[in-house]
Parts: sequence; C-alpha cells; structure tokens
Amino acid sequence: MQLFRYIRKAFVNHWNLLGVVGGIGFSVLSGRPEIGLPLVAAAEVAWLGFVGTHPRFQQYVDVTENEAVRSQDAAASDERMRKMFAALPRGLQNRFTELLKQCHELRAIGQGFHAASSTAEDGTVAELRSNGLDKLLWLYLKLLYTEYSLNRFFETTSLEQIQHGLKQVQERLKQEQQKPEGSQRDRIIATLQDNVVTCEQRVANFGQARDSYELVRAEQQRLETRIRSLAEMSISQGDPGTISSQVDSVAGSVAETEKTLEDLKFVTGLSSFDETVPEILPRQKVTQ
Repeated sequence: MQLFRYIRKAFVNHWNLLGVVGGIGFSVLSGRPEIGLPLVAAAEVAWLGFVGTHPRFQQYVDVTENEAVRSQDAAASDERMRKMFAALPRGLQNRFTELLKQCHELRAIGQGFHAASSTAEDGTVAELRSNGLDKLLWLYLKLLYTEYSLNRFFETTSLEQIQHGLKQVQERLKQEQQKPEGSQRDRIIATLQDNVVTCEQRVANFGQARDSYELVRAEQQRLETRIRSLAEMSISQGDPGTISSQVDSVAGSVAETEKTLEDLKFVTGLSSFDETVPEILPRQKVTQ
C-alpha cells in the first residue's frame, strides 16, 4: 500500500526518531510518564499523518527510491560491460579501445578549442552529446560481443549436425507411429514430436544467426561512423536543439539493431531493452 510506504519512510526518518526518543526520555525523566508518553504518541500520530500524506514528502520519497534503483542498475551495467569487454578476444578489444580513445581525443581537441577562443561549451550540449555517445558505444560493444558469440556458436554447432539429428528423430517417430497403439507408445510419440519441434527450432535459430552475422558486421561499421561523427561535434559548438536532433536520429536508427540483438539472445544472452546504459565517457563539469 502506497500510503503505508510513505508513513513508514516518515517514521524511520532520523529527525523523527530523534524526536521520539527525546520525547520518551523527557517523559520518563519528568517523573510523569503516564502524561508525557500519551502526548508523545499523539504528537507522533499527528506528525506521521501530516508528513506521510504531504505531496512534497511523497515526491521526495519517490525521487530518493528511484535514484537508488538507478544507482543499482548503473552499477550492474558497469559490471556487465567489464565482463563483456574481458570476454572479447584481443582484436575486438583493440577495436573498441581505439574507438573510445578517438572519442577522448576529439573531446580534448574540442575543449582546447573552446579554451583557446575563451568560450565555454554549453553544459546541456555536452551532456546530450555524452549521453548519445554512451548509448552508441554501449551498443557497439554489444555488437562486438555478438560477433564473438556468433563465432563461438558456429564453431560448436553446424547446420549439418542439427539436420542430421532432426532426420534421425523423424525416422524414429515414423517407426513408433507404425507400432500397435498403447500408452507406452503414445508417450514415446509425444516425446519424439516435442523433440522434432525442438530440432526444427534449432534449424531456424541457426539460419537466423547465419543471416544476422553479416548484418552485425555491417552495423558495427555504421556505428563507428556515427560515433566519430557525434564525437567530432565536440570541436564545433552546436546548439542543444541540433545535438538533440542528432541523438534522436541515432536512437531511431539503432532501433532495428537492438531488435536484431534481442532476436540473437539465444546465442549471446544479451537483452537490449529496458536496461541502464553505463557511463562510458566520464563527465566533466563545465564552468561558465
């Protein structure tokens, strides 16, 4: 119940607990606890009723709890990013590192340009660009990890093996269907039919992985260009509207890529939806 949650937060507030403990202590030390304690209880009920139902306090509780959840999600995303990067072979690690290094260098050039011309970069512009770059770099890392996962998948699985297994199950199913009816026969047939469906799904999954491999490679190249383009905007001062439209354009263009990654979840274990993007590029305070 939402109201109980707000009242509980009001009660455990350290100032409230300090007041309750102080009131109880004063009542006991006064020598008339039979009068003081009921007054403390009445005051506490009134306080909880007022604060717990106040819209501003409820908003404060919501914001605080949401920040805690976002902080946990961000920590989980950072840990997931580190594990993904560590799992990549050296060549793919170098590709990501080189692109990230170029983003840092371009931003440093932009900051030097603004310092030399005695102009300060707009904080809104910098934040929009950093958020856009984080999203693209995170997606780029997942594409590299997907390529790595697909290569491992192809090394351990072949279409010929899957089709051979499917053919064997289908032949066994035909044999069982020719036997006299019986409860044991029916259970075997049901099991084999389920196995046929599973093998057919494996065939479909393999075809999807094979068809998506080149798309993943092409999307990597496209994202590299997008990331460099957005990073290069550090050199020239852009207005927030332009940067925002660029970021929105990028977000729309990578939607299909995220759908592809979601479809390949059976290989990579990655999910592209409802996740917190890790902060890959460190933020810097801009002084006006």
